[in-house]
Parts: sequence; structure tokens; C-alpha cells
Amino acid sequence: MRQLVWSGIVCGMLLGCAGSNAARKDEAQEPAPTAEQEAPPTSVTPPGRPSRSPAAEAENPEPAIVMPLEVTETPAPRDPLSIESQSVKGSVLTLHVRHGGGCKEHRYGLAWDGRFTQTAEGEPRAELTVLHDANNDRCKALVYKELAFDLSTLKQEWSEKGRGDHATLHLDFNGAPDQSARFKF
Repeated sequence: MRQLVWSGIVCGMLLGCAGSNAARKDEAQEPAPTAEQEAPPTSVTPPGRPSRSPAAEAENPEPAIVMPLEVTETPAPRDPLSIESQSVKGSVLTLHVRHGGGCKEHRYGLAWDGRFTQTAEGEPRAELTVLHDANNDRCKALVYKELAFDLSTLKQEWSEKGRGDHATLHLDFNGAPDQSARFKF
């Protein structure tokens, strides 16, 4: 085993020395690539979603774009997607999702059928559907995304239906009761 390792090191050193003269000639003819020409680094988020380090924050500094809630009678989830976690701060719902892909641009949305129902415990409830269009992406990489949605439409509809200005809504996602959040306003 040691002989194989040392053989690999020696071969690597010899190839490196032989290639350095050719590399010097190429450097004189072509300028070094700039950061703009290089592919951007791919952000990989582990499934456990630990708190992000400052280095991770610097890698993806732009905040999630807050998308509107769509009101449609028959929302359908379309392509598969897993919700890793969810939280509500003010009127913004943040979802951490995971799905397959990695080769094409995906589109996301959040839809509501316009109805308020009740949970088994009698709490007011809104069933939300996370929309995902994978754009026929057949790649197998795991993609992690942070999505943000504006829930003010729910608050407005609640008030317009004469139910008052304050409530705590139980939010269910894609018909999975174990994936829920609370929206207090």
C-alpha cells in the first residue's frame, strides 16, 4: 500500500514539474480568468438545518424574496417537494424545502383555496399548497431552498369575512397535518 502511495506522489510531482513549463507559456499568452468568468460556488445545506455560520451567511447574502400568496380554487402541488421546516414572523412565512434537481431553474409558489375551516380541536385553519415547478429537471442532486411568502392576504380575508382583526390561524401544508405552523395577527 505504501508503495502505491509513494508511486502516486512521485508521478504527481514529475507531471507537475513537466507541466509547469507549459503552464508558464500559457500564462504569457492568456490572462488569468477573473472571478466573473468562473462558475459561482454551489451552496450546500445539510439536512439538519443547523444555525448558519457567518461564513455561510457571506456565501448567500441576499435575503429570500417574499412572494405573494395566490388564491385559487384548486391549487395543486405539481412536482415533489419536502418541507424541512417552517416559521412565521409577522406576516411572512418562511419555508425551508428540499427536492431533487440541480440542472434547471425551478419555480415556487404558495396557494390557498380561499376557505377557512377548523381543526379537530376547533381552531381556525387555512390549508396552503406549496407549488413547485421543476421545469422537467431530471437531475438527482438534493436542492435546499429557503422560500418566503406574504400571508397578509389571509389576514385581510379573515377581516373581510367579519371575523375580526385578530386571530391565530392553524396553517397546514399540502394536506400533511404534521407539517403545520401558526399565524398570529
